[in-house]
Formats: sequence, C-alpha cells, structure tokens
Amino acid sequence: MHIGSGFLSPPVWGGLAVVSGAALAASLALARKRLDDRKVPLMGVMGAFIFAAQMVNFPILAGTSGHLGGGFLLGVLLGPSLGIIVMASILVVQSLVFQDGGVEALGANIFVMGIIPCLMGGAVRRLWSRPRPGWPADAATFLGSLVAVLAGATFVILFFGVSGALPAKVTLLEALAAMDFVHFFIGLVEGATSVAVVRFVVAARREAVFEVEEPALVKEAA
Repeated sequence: MHIGSGFLSPPVWGGLAVVSGAALAASLALARKRLDDRKVPLMGVMGAFIFAAQMVNFPILAGTSGHLGGGFLLGVLLGPSLGIIVMASILVVQSLVFQDGGVEALGANIFVMGIIPCLMGGAVRRLWSRPRPGWPADAATFLGSLVAVLAGATFVILFFGVSGALPAKVTLLEALAAMDFVHFFIGLVEGATSVAVVRFVVAARREAVFEVEEPALVKEAA
C-alpha cells in the first residue's frame, strides 16, 4: 500500500504532510508524558517485527501479492500515540533507505498506514486490558484489522482520484472495487496475524503493554 513518487498532486501530498506532521507532533508530546523505560523495549521489538513483516510478500490472487501493514497491531499493543511514532519511523526508513514509498508521499503513507490503523487499534486496546479478554477481544481485533486495511486502501484510491492519477478508462468506483477486493484478502491475513501476536505479547509481557495509563488520544479514538 506504499504510495510511490509522482502519483499524488502537490495539494494532496502537501495537505497530508501537514495533517500527518500535526498528528506526529501530538503523538510525540503525549509520549513524553507517558513513556517509561519498560515501554521502550516493546516499541523496539514491535518496530523491528513490523519492519520485517512488511518485507515479506504473500500471494493473493494471480498476479497480485500483499504484505502486512501492522498499524492496527501497533495501536493495540502500544496505544495510538506510540504506534504512530513507531510506524512513522518505519515508513521514513523505508522511503529514504529502501525507496519503498515516495519521499513527498510520506505524509500520505503515514496517514494511511499509521494514523488511521493506530487510532482504530487504540480503540480495541481497551478490550485487551481486561483480566480475561476472551473472544470479544479476538473478534474486535480481527475485524478491526480487516477494516483498517480496507480503509487505508480506500483512502489511497480516493487520493489518486483527487490527484488525477487513475487511468483514463478506469472510473473511481471501479478502482475502489478492485483495490478493496484485493485488500480484503490481505485484511484477512492481517486480522489473523494481529490476533495471534496480541495474544502472545499480552500473555508474555502484559505489564509492559498495560502498565501506563492510556493517553488522551486513546479516549478520543474510542
């Protein structure tokens, strides 16, 4: 879902750079108030996991493949503010070092793969903070991951449409249908992976995930 160079018009990528920059600044401000030493290792481990997971592509349909996004997972385990910081760091490295996503499209990529899914994951995070989360947390995580992937894919096509980057013979609805169809299957894989990873991390290091009181951004997301 990384948006490359040349697809977005200056007003679109410029506006999204402002929005994502403001969200990142707010996340950094919240992180300074809430972050402690036991959160930092979890941020590092999850950042490395998401970075590696995004490098692995799996086949979807003939001629198409996908990879995990991870923003929703970060929102559940770290909260939205720390999740946005970690995802933004990943996307900056991918863009500048690996040329995976355009530099001018960084704001759009952070918005689509970081802000939206991390906020959604932050809302579901509360279910996992209960002593016995059970199947409601599993179901919300699976469905939330799926919806986050579809929301990101939908925004990408909308940004392309506003920028005039869609092929001349392809309508906006056709592009949305094709994009969301492929990403529906990606979302299924992401949902199952998110449930498995959250269950493992919460069981192994619950105190590192939930010891800090949630930032105000989580309450707004919920």
